[in-house]
Order: sequence, then C-alpha cells, then structure tokens
Amino acid sequence: MATMKPAMKRLRELRVGEEPVYSLHDAVLALLDDAIAALKLHRNDETVHAARKRAKQVRAALRLMRLSIGTDAYHRENRRIRDAGKPLTSVRDAFMLRRTLDHLPERPTDMRRTLDADYEKQRKALERKGWRVSVSKLQQTRNALSSLPPAASEVASAIDGVKRVYKSGRLAFRESRSRTDSALHEWRKQAKYLLNQIELIRAVFRVKMKNLHVRADTLASVLGDDHDLAVFITRLEAQGKGSPALEKVIKKRRRRLQAQALRIGKRVYQHSPSRVSAQIAHRLSRLRK
Repeated sequence: MATMKPAMKRLRELRVGEEPVYSLHDAVLALLDDAIAALKLHRNDETVHAARKRAKQVRAALRLMRLSIGTDAYHRENRRIRDAGKPLTSVRDAFMLRRTLDHLPERPTDMRRTLDADYEKQRKALERKGWRVSVSKLQQTRNALSSLPPAASEVASAIDGVKRVYKSGRLAFRESRSRTDSALHEWRKQAKYLLNQIELIRAVFRVKMKNLHVRADTLASVLGDDHDLAVFITRLEAQGKGSPALEKVIKKRRRRLQAQALRIGKRVYQHSPSRVSAQIAHRLSRLRK
C-alpha cells in the first residue's frame, strides 16, 4: 500500500512562479494554485493528501490575514475552504484507518475488508463529484482573494492572528487534561493551526521561530496519531469487531501518546498569548514595512 506523503514543495521553498513569496496575500494564492493544480492533474493518495494539506495552510493564512482582509471576508473564505476540504478529508480518513490497522498486532480479516470497502467508496465519491466540488470552491476563494489589493502591511494582522490561535490552543490544552476524545480532538486542531501559522510566518517573513516550530510540529504529530487510534477504536466498537486484547493495546498506546502530548503541551503553551505575540512582534518589527 502506498504511503500518503506530501507531493509538493515545502513551505520554506514557497514561490510564485520563480520568485520567492514575501506577502501572505501572495502566499495564499500560491497555496491555492498548488492545491487546484494537484487535483486537476492527479487524484491519487499522495496528491489528495497534499491538496488537503494546502487547504489547511490556506485556512492558517486566512487566520493571519483576518485583520487585513476584514472579518466578513475571513469568515466567508474560511467556510469555503473548510467545505473544499471535506471530500478530501473523507478519503484521508479512510486511508488512515487502513494504515492504523496495519500497525496493530492484531488485524481482523473482516475489519480489513470493511476498511478496504469504505476506502474504495470514498475514492469513487471523490472521482465522481468530490474533486470538482473541491476545485470549484478553491477557485472561488482564489478569485475572491486575488481581487483584493495586498495590504500595505500585514505585520499587525499576522501578530493578531497568531495571538488568537495561541490563546485558543492554550485553552484547548487545559481542557485536554480531561482526556476526553472531544477535548483531545479540539486540541489537535488548535495545535495544527498554530503549526501552520508558524510555518507560514517563517516562509513569508523569513523570521526564526525554530524552537516553537519543532515543538508544535511534534505536538501535532503525536495528537494526530492519538486521533487516528480514537477513530479506529470507535469504528471497531460500532461494528462489534473488536476484541479485548486489541482494545487493550490501543488504549495503552493512546495513554502513552496522550502523556507525551501533555508533556510537550506544557512547553508549547508555557507563555501567555500576550508574551508570545510580543515575541513575534519583536521579530517582525525588524522587517521593512
């Protein structure tokens, strides 16, 4: 089985044509172009994953641009990109359930058949209509944002965007100590938002945020692994195909992952949102306006 890996260049190499990107406005257009091109050319697992990742990065960029483009435009385009990602997420989730099964010591044959059938169903739905829906919504956002003039300065907007996401992530971190699936799911989303924002700021403004970047990246990865196991065990229970031994293995792995995430979370969210935004403002203050 092929492994889902990003098929496009990393953000640190983000360019429009042959030129480096120096604004969030240009970055979001480049990300949209990459996602649209991928879905038009190929719709294998790698490009679906890459297009979905680009859509998430676009939503991170929109959060950073919220002040500069206005609240109404932000909410409209954020909803549109969220909806564009739904057909891609269905395929990704079906893929990840199969991969999760491959990494477990016990692999029920009937569960494998069920997951394979669901994956094929989602792939067919994507080919039949889903990819066109995604491309259409991505293109609509691209048209809307390309008609907006670039902001004179995006620095204040970027600082405000990071502060909002960091504050939400800090709250989700506190709530996650309950270790409920819903709380952990929300924390995973907020950690991913923060990671994508950091990557964009580093790529666009060329500032150093290595420590926070590494920690946020590790945190998002650990929470992602826990989320995949949570979805898997929910599917097992719903279909009555689990076994006490398998469920014990999954729960043990989840406890270990959650403990690791909480340790990392203490370091990622150790500062107040005001302090983090002040640190980023200090770095960005050295940029030319």
